[in-house]
Amino acid sequence: MEAFASNAVRNVVVQCAAQTAKSQTALACLCWVIAEDPGHGMWVTSTRQEMLEFARDRLAPTFQLCPPVAKVLIDSNVGRFAFAGMALYLAWSGSKKRLQSKPIRWLFCDEVRNYAPGRLEMVLKRTRAYWNSRRFLISTPGAKGDAMDRAYTEGNQQVWHFECPACQHLQPLKFEQLKWDANDTTKPEGKWRIDALAETIRFECAGCGHRMSDTATTRRHIATRGRFVASNPLASRECVSFTWSALIAPWVSWRSVVTEFLAATEAMRAADITPMFTFITETLGEPWDLDRYLSTDDEYLLARREGYDFGDPWPIEAARFLAADRQARGGEHYFWVARAYGAGGASRLIGYGRCNTTSELEEVRERLGIPRERSMIDSGFKASEVYRFCQATAWRAMKGDAAEWFLLPDPRTRRPIRQVWRVIMVDPSMGDAKRRTRRLLPLIQWSNPSVKDHLAMFTHGVIGQWTIPLKTGTDYLRQMTAEVREVKEDAFGRQRTVWVRKLKDNHYLDCELMLHVAAIASGLLRHIPLQTLAPQKRRGV
Repeated sequence: MEAFASNAVRNVVVQCAAQTAKSQTALACLCWVIAEDPGHGMWVTSTRQEMLEFARDRLAPTFQLCPPVAKVLIDSNVGRFAFAGMALYLAWSGSKKRLQSKPIRWLFCDEVRNYAPGRLEMVLKRTRAYWNSRRFLISTPGAKGDAMDRAYTEGNQQVWHFECPACQHLQPLKFEQLKWDANDTTKPEGKWRIDALAETIRFECAGCGHRMSDTATTRRHIATRGRFVASNPLASRECVSFTWSALIAPWVSWRSVVTEFLAATEAMRAADITPMFTFITETLGEPWDLDRYLSTDDEYLLARREGYDFGDPWPIEAARFLAADRQARGGEHYFWVARAYGAGGASRLIGYGRCNTTSELEEVRERLGIPRERSMIDSGFKASEVYRFCQATAWRAMKGDAAEWFLLPDPRTRRPIRQVWRVIMVDPSMGDAKRRTRRLLPLIQWSNPSVKDHLAMFTHGVIGQWTIPLKTGTDYLRQMTAEVREVKEDAFGRQRTVWVRKLKDNHYLDCELMLHVAAIASGLLRHIPLQTLAPQKRRGV
């Protein structure tokens, strides 16, 4: 709040844990603006519904209960509050018109991680007309390198440090310093007893090893006896940024944090990374970084080999899928991969190879006993021919897309959620003037970057039991490791992690990606469609 009040500062960025008073802090700053230094302002949310609910449940009551603000409040309507000397406009990231319309001196951007791509950069331009403008960005983290994370790293990156009550050593508040005992009392027969575990939880000083127990007094000491310490000396003085975890909040017990971590760890073993994603971003207040879980060499696939052969029976098998990737170099041919799936994220490679015709593909499908509706083919090459093949055989047409996710309505709640696949309708007879009857075909689109990230968690052994037979050949292994994750920097110095192909042939990888999408869509695997978003208008399919 002190940084926000300084005209020497232009950007204040807070990337921190959920439910730790970050929005309330921004509201307090907004009240100070209205009462002490009025100028046109804007509060931006991720969706229109969120904007309406925030105005009704948070903004209006705050303004009415703050006497200096209530005194200058003139009126309010949908999308605007009018005060003596200023107006506060409300907007959401999905509305270009509202983001581009007016010059703004005081800009508040809430839950930036949920903004549509490019919208943060768009709205930041609204403050150019004022030399003493201020931009307050607040959000729980999303993925490492996204717009919110870049804004934080461009700032001076201030982290909360507190003094040890025993030795006064100033240290950052790190989850890694939380310790608990694992013994026959706290973990009998390999299962945690939470009540017994909670009695052993303590924070150990990094300086003297002093043990601090999980009490309200200890947590208040940590929250009040310390200061923020900047960790980026190269940042401009105009850009200040802050981060903290849920451990800073006196009302959050360490028991609840440790219990959440243990549950998330157990869920990862069962091939569900959603709890760990939530723990990292919303409890620790850190961006999700996939690379922390992935190995840096190409030997990880060798560790996925198990002692079974192609064709061996598998008692826990629930379903099997076939995927094919059409190629034209060297004459028409198809690479194919078949995989069986069981419970808890387990899967087995049951076959792979190369065919020269679609008839041979059908022979493979019949030999492996895979239904046509569980057989997929990529439509990226000669799409019309692939569509007609699918229409004639009931195979599924699939195609990768550069989008990180698709926003679709949840079938249970009808509220939009992020999903890594969607179905659109295509016309197989497009371009064929002789075809009078047009029968549309469903095409499954899937997110290339997100599905590659998720499959990597399985192939590296982080979650699930993704396996291959001992006899798997080097041709399959080589194509599966044809792409690697690399950090790229754009012309503005912004970094992001992308998948880069290092070998020309990656067809078996493409097939495995289609199989992975099919398993997610069938409910055999869980992805991180991440968080539910408030309803908003949609266009197109």
